[in-house]
Amino acid sequence: MSIFNRPSFPKISGLRGDCGSENRCFGMHLLSAVAGGIAMGIAINHEYIAVNGLGASTWQITVLTMLWPVSNLLSVFINHWLAGNGRYDRALLFVGVFARLPLGLMFFSRSVNLLLLLLLLFFGSNSVVLPAQNSIIKNRYSDRRRMRLYGWWVSVFTLFSLPVAMVTGALLDVEFDYYRYLFLAEAVFGAVQAVILSLMARGMETGAVRENGRKGPKAFFVSLYHIFRKDRDFAWFEIYFFLYGIAFLMVLPVIPFYATERLGLDYKQYAVSRGVIGQLGVLLLSPLLGTRLEKLHPFRFTGFVCMILVFYPIALAIGDRIPSAGVPLFYVAFAIYAIGMAGIKVSWDISSMHFAPPGQEATYQGLHVTLTAVRAAFAPILGSLILYFGGYTQTFLVSSAAFAVAGFLFLRRYYGRRAQGAFR
Repeated sequence: MSIFNRPSFPKISGLRGDCGSENRCFGMHLLSAVAGGIAMGIAINHEYIAVNGLGASTWQITVLTMLWPVSNLLSVFINHWLAGNGRYDRALLFVGVFARLPLGLMFFSRSVNLLLLLLLLFFGSNSVVLPAQNSIIKNRYSDRRRMRLYGWWVSVFTLFSLPVAMVTGALLDVEFDYYRYLFLAEAVFGAVQAVILSLMARGMETGAVRENGRKGPKAFFVSLYHIFRKDRDFAWFEIYFFLYGIAFLMVLPVIPFYATERLGLDYKQYAVSRGVIGQLGVLLLSPLLGTRLEKLHPFRFTGFVCMILVFYPIALAIGDRIPSAGVPLFYVAFAIYAIGMAGIKVSWDISSMHFAPPGQEATYQGLHVTLTAVRAAFAPILGSLILYFGGYTQTFLVSSAAFAVAGFLFLRRYYGRRAQGAFR
């Protein structure tokens, strides 16, 4: 069936809780995509708001780009505990109200330091939201349609984030003080997304609970040791993904200053390039890529995507060397980014599910999310240091080289294991 045809949603036997049929679950999931997409459309502009409107320094922007992933540092511990207690619904409700809503306090402030503190809370909620959503997808959707429905969720999420990103930029160009209302909206819609996922998770028990409900730090660390010792493919996947993440994160604190100092972009131009062009690939390609990840092994799929992303920082580097072409190449760079990140988002959200045994989806995804926090503790700093001692071109070229090495390692692992008969 074409991915553009209207999908049908069969019921799944054995579902517990408020979700009911797969059709109803998917409808609720799409509502969460709408709320999350609106919040994301505003979040895309955080760095540029801080640099161009709130007067953030280089160190503050570096910290800001680190917050999202670093705030996930405890994800694997939180989600092991959740897997042992089986109450995703309560955890999601808690983070939606007490971690995401406080961002609305920026309505009363222009302080970058307060923004950093509130975003630490907001992004920290992802330590629960992302792995819990992974378990919801695994438990609420049938094997036959899981990847396709997930792809549609991503597309709806992006369909709402694109216009919101553009409207955000236009509003800030008209009157920067609108940022107060924008942060308030981000807080409310981010909380709504978590609350909807909480409703989807009601009555859903984890496999860990059903098996033996083992808890405690000793059992947890033993389980992590066994994951990396026994599941060597997952361990190598995470190592290569770690390298990809360094390539991605090191340019994040550099791009807002490049857009301001080198290119002189206004809010709307920045929002169009990063928030619209940069997200078009996720909008248009996610349903297709969701099914492709099912057919291509995560090593092969992610390797190809990394090779596409090699050309994203290269376009920025060429634009830095040829100032007259800087703005057009900035748009070209984010068009390449759009294609590559469409694949990365699918791989980031779903690949751990490929490796995880039944009942351990949240633990695997929690470990995956935690490792993104580890690399974020130094990769943006690395990018800022290269910028300080070298320049924009050098930073972009190092990022491109790291993408290339990660892509090569993913593909080498895939073809090597396939030759051994381990992969199809």
